[in-house]
Amino acid sequence: MVKKYNKTNMIKYSCLVVLLFMISSCNTEEYAIDNLNGNKIGIFGHGGMGSGITYPSNTSESILKCISLGADGSEFDVQLTKDSVLIAFHDHDLGDNTNFSGLVNSLNWAEIKGAYYTNIPFLEYDVISLDELFSTIDNLHDYQFTFDCKLISDQEKIEDYYHSYINAIARIIDKYELINNVLIESQNEEFLSLLQNSNTDYKLFIYPTSFEKGLAIAKKMKLYGISISTKNVSKEQIEVAHENNFRITIWSVNSRKKNKAAVRKNPDFIQTDRLSHLISILE
Repeated sequence: MVKKYNKTNMIKYSCLVVLLFMISSCNTEEYAIDNLNGNKIGIFGHGGMGSGITYPSNTSESILKCISLGADGSEFDVQLTKDSVLIAFHDHDLGDNTNFSGLVNSLNWAEIKGAYYTNIPFLEYDVISLDELFSTIDNLHDYQFTFDCKLISDQEKIEDYYHSYINAIARIIDKYELINNVLIESQNEEFLSLLQNSNTDYKLFIYPTSFEKGLAIAKKMKLYGISISTKNVSKEQIEVAHENNFRITIWSVNSRKKNKAAVRKNPDFIQTDRLSHLISILE
């Protein structure tokens, strides 16, 4: 009876080892990265750790956690206050998910400072300025940051607003010496053109509704790259962009499956909502 028991256990153990090996093999995929970013995909958190993951997007807690896990950097949304302070905030109105209300551009930073997110479970995480954020990051120049410029204003003289915004970008980049660490994306061609005229060293990305439109604009304006939803771009289109010397950032990458599909397309940067998983598969 003892011999039979041991033999049965050995068979079960062997089967378990084989099963675990098969599972491990199925989950392991080799990626041959070929892009303009040194054949390395830049791993960026979307708003930090991603939408709805532990912290509200665009908060210092989310962004600091993102880079502490090993990301290359983080994307975040950027808006301009009335007194030309850049803050990290996504929504059209502060009243959408904070204890304040009004357009960011209609209020001074002193009025907004102290605003916090009110959506459960994200109570009391603060809205932050970029100055506050960058001043708290150790080894700041080891990371890259994407400014997703949200151009939300009710000013009648919109070009004055653009110039104020561009001057604020210049001040924050100059203060922290981030000219090589910041990627700037926008849907607005006029704004990108003004940015380009202000400093030809800016790494500018058009944020289009389709790849074809983005490629045409990038060619016309001689931009650094195109930022586009993963659902709107294929591996073949990314190859075309690379042939024309344009980097590609892809986003709307919000699951493990989408992480893997995004990597297979060979973009230069991925903004993901599943950061830990993307880091693990690209290690």
